Amino acid sequence: MLDLNALLKYAGENGASDIHITVGVSPLIRVSGKLRPTPFQRMTTADTLEVFLGIVSPIQRDKFENAGEIDLSVSIPGAGRYRVNAYKQRGSITLALRLVEMEIPDPQMLMIPDVVLDLCNKHRGLIIISGPSGSGKSTLMASMIDRINEVRQACIVTLEDPIEYLHSHKNSIVSQREIGLDTASYLTGLGAALREDADVISLSTLPDEEVATRTFRAAQTGRLIFSAMYTTGIVETIDSIIALFPEYQQEMARNQLASCLRAVVTRQLCDGVGEGERIPAYGIMLNNKKIASYIRSGQTLKIMDVVRESSDQGMISMDDSLFDLCRRGLISSATTLALSIDQESMEERLGESRNEALNQ
Repeated sequence: MLDLNALLKYAGENGASDIHITVGVSPLIRVSGKLRPTPFQRMTTADTLEVFLGIVSPIQRDKFENAGEIDLSVSIPGAGRYRVNAYKQRGSITLALRLVEMEIPDPQMLMIPDVVLDLCNKHRGLIIISGPSGSGKSTLMASMIDRINEVRQACIVTLEDPIEYLHSHKNSIVSQREIGLDTASYLTGLGAALREDADVISLSTLPDEEVATRTFRAAQTGRLIFSAMYTTGIVETIDSIIALFPEYQQEMARNQLASCLRAVVTRQLCDGVGEGERIPAYGIMLNNKKIASYIRSGQTLKIMDVVRESSDQGMISMDDSLFDLCRRGLISSATTLALSIDQESMEERLGESRNEALNQ
């Protein structure tokens, strides 16, 4: 029998961000982006089932049986709060646990650029936070919601699957609703939030065209909406939103998105040059008339030209952000190249930078 508390304590002492429990191997932990073995027992089917049953409610168990997977958050006394994904594979259960800090990190800790924080002052429109899994999208959104909670008097509703960070009421009131427990779906939860006089709404994701359509309308009618997406670049994020719609509706979707979009903020976590160091890189696009026209016409690749020309407004591409971190000595050239979107262009830039350094 696996002592889950002992495993979580071991993970915490070793600075792990994630824990993986699967049949056939001992539990693994992820430290600074890399998987490491643990000294615990090799897991059996019965072991993983026992861990699963120890952290779920009867309602969650029924949901898991029907869907074959489930996302949930659990608080374990003495060990902290975790986001858990459990899923069936080859007749057994696999679990992935991610540590969620009890305190919402402040913007300085997350190195959030001022231009991104300024978005918290907006009173309507759609702000998309994007990045790959594990890049801190949820943490960034929670920090921005917390900033609004501190400095504004607003009614804030979050729709989460699952709830991660717990918000207290400050200058605002914050209602947190978990999909499947507090509301049936993002669509019903979003509709209810509009009836509940919400000023700010946060969604963990845009799952489909119906939710996206209702989100566009809400953003156009005086609400500030935050949503996350699993995309790594500004153009990819916009294209992925449009791709939620069938082809015959995409022109309408482009027009709506162009009208309501305030910003796209992309985030990646990079291995720093220091041992165990993780450095965030940000790509930032602020919607303007030129960008909106490119969204409407489907010429999304041209958006990056505007972003590169608008650094004085705080815009920056992800590749430029990575290159800047490399030039400042915060991340290695190998990391910069591996995480860049246009690797061929980045390789040329890194080569030119090395040559300039040699000639100085």
